[in-house]
Formats: sequence, C-alpha cells, structure tokens
Amino acid sequence: MKRMWVFVFLLSLLNLKSYSQDSIPDDHKSDGKASYYSKGFQGRKTANGESFNYFDYTAAHRTYPFDTYLNVTNKENNFNIIVRVNDRGPYAKNRIIDLSEAAARRIGGYHHGLVPVKIEVLDIIQLTPELESAFHASDVVDCLGNKGELEKVTLSLWSTGDLLHAIYIANDLYLKENVNKVFIGTKVTPGKTMYHILISGIANKKEALKVKDYYEKKGFMKVAIYVP
Repeated sequence: MKRMWVFVFLLSLLNLKSYSQDSIPDDHKSDGKASYYSKGFQGRKTANGESFNYFDYTAAHRTYPFDTYLNVTNKENNFNIIVRVNDRGPYAKNRIIDLSEAAARRIGGYHHGLVPVKIEVLDIIQLTPELESAFHASDVVDCLGNKGELEKVTLSLWSTGDLLHAIYIANDLYLKENVNKVFIGTKVTPGKTMYHILISGIANKKEALKVKDYYEKKGFMKVAIYVP
C-alpha cells in the first residue's frame, strides 16, 4: 500500500508520454535502437556546454530539448533508466538515442552494441520552492522528502548535482527494489551541491559487500560503502 502511495506521488510530479510512431518524424520516434558513448568521450564538451561524464545518467538525442528527462527501457529485458538529455545525436540512421556508459549498464546494454529501446518523455511539473524546500529540510531525506536518518551501514549508489533527477532515480529504485527506504543525501561543498542516492540499514560490512555486489551487477558503477 505504501508503494502504491509513492506511485500516486510520482504521478503528481510527472506525466509519462508515449508517442505514436506513425504521427511523428523519424528524429522523435520513441522506439528504436540505442547506442552508448565510448570512454574516449569522457570530459569532452556536450552540446549544452557540460563536460561529458560517463558515470552520469545522460543521453544524446537529436531533437528533445536539453534537460528533458527520458525513461529508456530495454525492450529485450524490460530494464529501465531515467536519463537527462544534454547532448545532440546520434546521427546514424539506425539508432535514436546515445546513452552514457552508466545508463547503458543500467539497462543491460553495455557490451551489446545496439539494443532495442522504448523512450517515454517525463513531462515534469516544475520544481516548486515548496518541493525543493522539502528535499533540503535535512541533510538526509527519503525519496518523498521526509526527514530521514541513516542506520548501521549505508551504500551510496549514484550521485548527481540535479535534485529533480535524484528524486526520479530514488523513487524509481524504491518502487522496484526490495528495500524499506531509498534516501537522498545532500552534500554541500563550496560552489557545488551533490545529491547521493543512499540505501541504509544494512546490518554489517560483510552484508554490505554482498549488497554492493548485487547493485554493481545491476549496472551501478560507483557503489561506495559508508560505515559509521
């Protein structure tokens, strides 16, 4: 029942939109092949001026506006990842989206070349001051913005400087993984704020190593263990 409530909460934040393949131009098709960037692109400028980071969940698309969030699902295994558009491409006719390595790993597409995917646009309600303040009310909050506390051993699965992206990833994990809570931890350094996706309450470091291995096999690239 609790997870259904979370799902209702998510629907209040976003509208999933699928597009008829017959009614849109080729550049905006929602079904097609996905490729991914090679490591050689690390640090290069993307079309929106950012430095490419293969650890981030980003993508290149020919036409979607920058900072559009897309839910990309591998049609062969139903694994999904939510990415943010920050670059242009791909320009080969047989593919519709280019994923970062981290995103490709999350959908099981790494080392597989092109994979068939479905793209859904996440048409998000603008981040309001009220929603933003809820997620900044404490250094650690759960995926709904309620104040949280880390217990025992904690895993950090992924981090981003984009709060809205962190909210999406945290809620997606909470809905699909067998965990009591997924937390967002905020770390502020001079000129930079990062949001870390955390899973806490793991009994001990030995157990945490098993959980770390589980999430790494699910495509998370930089899983870190924090012991109090």
